[in-house]
Amino acid sequence: MKYIAYVCIPTLLAFAGSGLAQTPAATGQVTGTVKDPAQAFVSGSQVTLTNQQTKAAVTATTDSQGAYTFPSVQPGSYVVSATATGFQPSSSPELKVAAGETAKYDFAMTISSAASSVTVSAGTAENAYQVDNVAPGGPLGNIPILDLPYSINVISRQLIDDTQSRNFKEAAKYLPLVSFQEMQGPEVLRPETRGMQGSNMQNDLKDGLGIAVTTPSALEEYEQVEVVNGLGGPLYGPANPSGMFNFITKRPTDERTGELELDYEGNTVGTAHTDLGGRFGKNKMFGYRTNLLVGDGNGYVTHSQLRRQLLAFAGDIRLSPHTVIEGNFSYYNVWQHGYPGWFAYAPTTTPLSVSGSKSILIPEQAPNPTLQGYGQSFSGVNLTSWTGEVRLKHDFNDNWHLVVAALNQLSDRDINTAVNQFVDDKGDYKTYMANAFSGLAPKFHVDSDLLYITGRFHTWNIRHDIVIGSNGYRFASYSPVASPAKTALCTSNGADGVCEANVDDPQVDVIPTSGIFSYAQTTPGTGIYGSSIIRQQGFSLGDTISFTPKWFLRLAASQDWTWTDSYTDTSATGYQRTWIPGGYVNQGVSPSASVGFKPRADMTIYASFVDSIQAPDVAGASTTSLIDTNANQALPAYRSKEGEVGYKLRIRRINFSTALFRLDRPFANYVDDVASPICGSLSGTSGCETYEITGDQKNYGVESMLSGRVFERLMLTGGIEVLNPKLVNTGLAATNDRNFVGIPDYKSNILAEYHLPLIVGAFFTWDWQHVGRRPIDDINSEYTPQYNLFDFGIRYSTKIWGKLTTWRVTANNATNVHYWSTLGPGSITGQSTGSYLAHLGDPLLLTASMRYEF
Repeated sequence: MKYIAYVCIPTLLAFAGSGLAQTPAATGQVTGTVKDPAQAFVSGSQVTLTNQQTKAAVTATTDSQGAYTFPSVQPGSYVVSATATGFQPSSSPELKVAAGETAKYDFAMTISSAASSVTVSAGTAENAYQVDNVAPGGPLGNIPILDLPYSINVISRQLIDDTQSRNFKEAAKYLPLVSFQEMQGPEVLRPETRGMQGSNMQNDLKDGLGIAVTTPSALEEYEQVEVVNGLGGPLYGPANPSGMFNFITKRPTDERTGELELDYEGNTVGTAHTDLGGRFGKNKMFGYRTNLLVGDGNGYVTHSQLRRQLLAFAGDIRLSPHTVIEGNFSYYNVWQHGYPGWFAYAPTTTPLSVSGSKSILIPEQAPNPTLQGYGQSFSGVNLTSWTGEVRLKHDFNDNWHLVVAALNQLSDRDINTAVNQFVDDKGDYKTYMANAFSGLAPKFHVDSDLLYITGRFHTWNIRHDIVIGSNGYRFASYSPVASPAKTALCTSNGADGVCEANVDDPQVDVIPTSGIFSYAQTTPGTGIYGSSIIRQQGFSLGDTISFTPKWFLRLAASQDWTWTDSYTDTSATGYQRTWIPGGYVNQGVSPSASVGFKPRADMTIYASFVDSIQAPDVAGASTTSLIDTNANQALPAYRSKEGEVGYKLRIRRINFSTALFRLDRPFANYVDDVASPICGSLSGTSGCETYEITGDQKNYGVESMLSGRVFERLMLTGGIEVLNPKLVNTGLAATNDRNFVGIPDYKSNILAEYHLPLIVGAFFTWDWQHVGRRPIDDINSEYTPQYNLFDFGIRYSTKIWGKLTTWRVTANNATNVHYWSTLGPGSITGQSTGSYLAHLGDPLLLTASMRYEF
């Protein structure tokens, strides 16, 4: 609790000094200039200042020097927009106005033409994929991203639209600082940053509320995806050191919005999507936003099928100018069969830790993913997720705000993906059904809660921006009562007398005579049951202390609790759900401290140190042939540490950020050949093992990101990450000081958009992704080669019947490179004792769309 005291006591003293009953605040002002592309002043422009809380607006006109001023502005959040004859409308990002301070924003207008009608949201073209603020009502408070001492990146709605991304896997490549680990296909993955893999639950949020991420998620539902790199415990509570991913849903629009989009991809996959929003009632009291989507057709593999269905609704009620109740509901289903399954490869019978060598290797050159046989037409995923949210927002005044919210998520995961397990180093493999190959939870149920109070006050000349809050969740995972048998799908032996295929000659299998395993309950010994419940709650406090306009200190801490219960439901218990002793209860404090220096208002230099806990792992159950000396027992909570120094810059139309970091976390593994009386006759053999913390993963790296309009017609967004991910203190010469499986030492992506000069409203897009070589196993016996992917596209917008219409055509992976998209250990905690996993990347894929806005 000492960390809480370090943060709380100064803040509470400051509260007492300032008094919550504040005296009437002094006002600030907003000023700036309006210039044309040649930097000449534009006089007579109309500039509008809009309060983001009350939506009240006032206007002003620029003078002969293109200057405008709004004096006597009450403290709060504002947006200024400018219009002038012959120029496109433009808007600023959200500006913070403090008492006695001046907020300045200069406009650089763009010449108007027929293309000006392609901009629906004011300022979209100028912002150039830039997002300056995260969604309000969370642990980051209301401070602009520029002033936060963390590496934060945002996937904007404009970027999602222009790249025709339908899921997180497709959009993630545009943030090269972000990666993911595929589990059972593109809809079942774990996002990660800085080479640290995430989990099912701890690192992912929907509007700030915890969700299970290894379930389907349609990007058509979201306005943006916010990513906080590295450790997030002091802000969000116990979490893996893999960053925090917050998916922000679309909200009702003040003015009526309507979009109809028709998409095409693969062989015959067609999709129709509508997005409708607006307000109605007295004083526009009621708001709504609906997203409906239906897609179906054959994918890029013969006899494959992709079907998507989305129903998402967001509504709100403005009870008063200061109080809003919001509600969200979404239903999303993905049916994907016949696509390539995942490939599994494992050490030989000699333990890896003893031999230090490996004879089963995945092919260096990935096979052609369009070939039928790597996935079967009767195998794949049927994923469904229902999510509901309710939220109350209240503004006590311009400085103090309250958010209370709750979420319920229910996800069904029928995962029957084909698993191709290599049996030798010649590319021979056997194919199994995924739910028989490993224990995959068929259902998740999540309840999440959130409460935050954000505020600003002064003690003498020192400003405090504080966040006080709590968030947590209850995560229930289900298991089948009786697991399916692990039986190879093929019906006949090959020439060598083994039931297998070869990676160069995949085999098309038939449905097993026993049929496809079902999770439906037909007898007491079938169906599913709740096998575990993880609960987590954190109480956090953060204070950004601005001593001067140039220097600030940010302190944050979270007091966290995490506990779990496990259950069984077998014939031994009469198929009655029974609690298993050995669950854990852990608590601890996750602190962080940052110092920042702002040489200029548009520049921040910072250094941060973070210490964060996460929920521990639990040892597995013993079997007749393998005894765990600590079966079903939890390890101590993991504690990770991170140091980071960074630099951020925002100049007119460009955002730039870079950070140097070191991240250290422990990992656990099974240690064999344990001499223990618990193991009986297996004592001292490979059949006796203990699950324990066996080493550390230390990742050193540097990352940089740039986004903006570098020339009048050229827009860029991209970045690089250089990483050194090491396993250390493993106690094994074969694995010590080796790189972590599947993580490249270098990764970059550059997306460019060029406005064609001869065709009004036409844009050419180009993307280049580079991924360095990656180790395939813990001893780094082999590496997959580096690869480069190129995407090309064109976008054209014009008016039809007075309404904006946009066509997009894109060739993704235009050179049709065959590559392994992800490689991962069999265990997310470190060294693998089972199978490593590999997934094929998508081939050349043509996508096209037409959007009509009405």
